[in-house]
Amino acid sequence: MHQLAMLLGKAALVVKSVKIDKTAEDCQVEIIARKAGLVSWLLSLIGIDSTFTFRAYKDRLESEEGSLSGQISTVIPLTALDTFTNGFTKPFQFVIGAIIALIMGFIMLGQNGFIGFILIIVAVVLGVLYYLRKSLMLIFSTQGANSIIFVFKRSIIEGVNVDESLAKEVANLVKENYIAQSAK
Repeated sequence: MHQLAMLLGKAALVVKSVKIDKTAEDCQVEIIARKAGLVSWLLSLIGIDSTFTFRAYKDRLESEEGSLSGQISTVIPLTALDTFTNGFTKPFQFVIGAIIALIMGFIMLGQNGFIGFILIIVAVVLGVLYYLRKSLMLIFSTQGANSIIFVFKRSIIEGVNVDESLAKEVANLVKENYIAQSAK
C-alpha cells in the first residue's frame, strides 16, 4: 500500500477548498481540488480547469471528476463500503538531499564562496519541496471494485493548508457514519 501511495503522490491534486461540518444533516465533508501547477491554476481562474470534488454524507460518499473532455461521478452507499484507507507520504529523499547540500555548502563556503552559496540555496529549495510535496491519501472501496481514490497536497496559491489531521478527520467521520449505517 505504501508503494501505491508513493506512486499516487506524484499525481496529487491541490486542494482549493475544504468544508467539514460534523453536525450537518446533509453534506458533512466537501473537498474540492484541482490538478497541481501554475497552468492548472491559471485555467481555474477562467473556469476551464479539471476539478475533483469529494463529498461525504451520513449515508453515502460521492465524487465527481470533471474536465474539458467530460465528467465522471461515483456514488458509494456507506453500507457498501468494504475498506477505507487513509495515510500520507513524505518525500524523504528531499530531506536527505537538503542535509547533504547544506553540509557541502558550509564546507564549500571556506573554499569557494559562490559554490557554497549555491549549495545552500539548493538545500533551501529541497527543504521547500519536501514541505510542498507531502501528500495525503483517502481510498474508499467496495467489494464490487468501485472506489474513490483521492490523493491531495497543500496549495500555496489558494492558501489552503492540509495536513495529516484532515485525512484522519475525514476517515473518522466516514467510519462513524459507516458504523451508524451498519447498525440500522
